[in-house]
Order: sequence, then C-alpha cells, then structure tokens
Amino acid sequence: MRTLYWDVFAGISGDMALASLIALGADPLVITDQLYSLGLDSFKLEITLPLIQGIQAIDVNVVLLNTDEHQHRRLADIEKLIDKETIPAKVRTDSLQIFRALAAAEAKIHGIAIEDVHFHEVGAVDSLADIIGTCLAIEQLAIEKICVSALPWSRGFVKCAHGILPVPAPATLELLAGFEFAESGVTGELVTPTAAAIISILAQQTPFPNMRILKVGYGAGKNNYGLPNILRGVLGQV
Repeated sequence: MRTLYWDVFAGISGDMALASLIALGADPLVITDQLYSLGLDSFKLEITLPLIQGIQAIDVNVVLLNTDEHQHRRLADIEKLIDKETIPAKVRTDSLQIFRALAAAEAKIHGIAIEDVHFHEVGAVDSLADIIGTCLAIEQLAIEKICVSALPWSRGFVKCAHGILPVPAPATLELLAGFEFAESGVTGELVTPTAAAIISILAQQTPFPNMRILKVGYGAGKNNYGLPNILRGVLGQV
C-alpha cells in the first residue's frame, strides 16, 4: 500500500501540504490544468526552491492574476464549483468532504446554520487551489493511505476575517478533536484551519509505519519561528 507520512514537526498549512506532494513528484502543471478545468483560471502556481536551514524544499505560492478574485463563498457555491467531471471522482469526493467539514466547524463555532457559513480566507482562490490541488496531487501519486505525526501546539494570536483569534484557531481545534498535540514552545500559528480540515478527512494519526521508504520531500512554509519551517512528506510502501 502506497502510504504518505506527514512529519508535522514545524506545522502544516494548505500550501505546505501541496508543496510537500509536489516535492514527492506530483506535477504542478497537471494540477494547474485540472484546477483551470473547474473555472479557477485567474491564478498561476509559482514554484520556487528555497533552502531552509540547509534543507532543499519546495515552496508553492498561488499568484492571483485578478485581484478581485478574493471573495466570500458559501458552501453551495463551493460544491457547485468542485462537482464537475473534469477532475477524478475521488478528488471531487475528498475535496467536498474537506469543505463540508470546514463549514460544519465554522457553523458550530459561530452558532449559525451550515448553509449560512461564509468561507472568507478559505473561500479565496488560493485556499481552493491548496485544498483541491492537494487532493489532485494525492490522486496523481497514487497514495492510498495518509498518516500524520503528533501535531505541534503553539500559542499567540492570529488576525483573520473574524478579528483577532487565539491559536490554534477555534476551527482548527474543532476539526482536530481526537488528534494528539505536543507542546512546541512556539508563539505563532503552526496548524491552519485549511490544513486541519485536510488532516481530519484524509489522514489518521499514527507512529511512523513500518514501510519501505520510496521518496522524501519537503514543503516550505511562509513563517519563521526559529524551527526549520518545513513539512516533511515521506512516501513509502507498506
């Protein structure tokens, strides 16, 4: 069984998840074309190769070609966007489940109906590209199982559409109920709601599995908290 192990020692975000999969061999040009087929065509994926504390990583940046594309979307809007036969059925199913999990978490936190949830940051093109792109990359790499390490607990605050919130953000903790966290000593956001939704639907938390390692890739983050800001993806055969 082709298995992905995400070693989340320095955190995980949607772009780090996608970058780690590209580092493992997923083709960003194919992913971009598939995203364009959904109507998400006002962006490009910018791939760079930063050296982070001596480790070669992949960084993914979603560059908007139309600055008006940052907009609020409801779940029904996202479901309509994703549910097209131009992408594989499993990718559609997984992407929809991730967004529905996010909507359910936000609805519970804010005390509103799920259909009234507005996806702010998550509804923007860059986060749509991160989530759907991650699912496309997983399909492209024929990954059958995803495992994740203990998640790093951090402290501090983050500014978002709802104002100043503590980290881990309320949506992150709601989505990751049942997952194990370990103190990191870091002040700053290490696990984003987008990544939490991806993990909650696609991954299970386990020790490193007994497997033959096929390839290791590193996805770069955008912050510098003193740790190597990378997500290590280990692809193996169980």
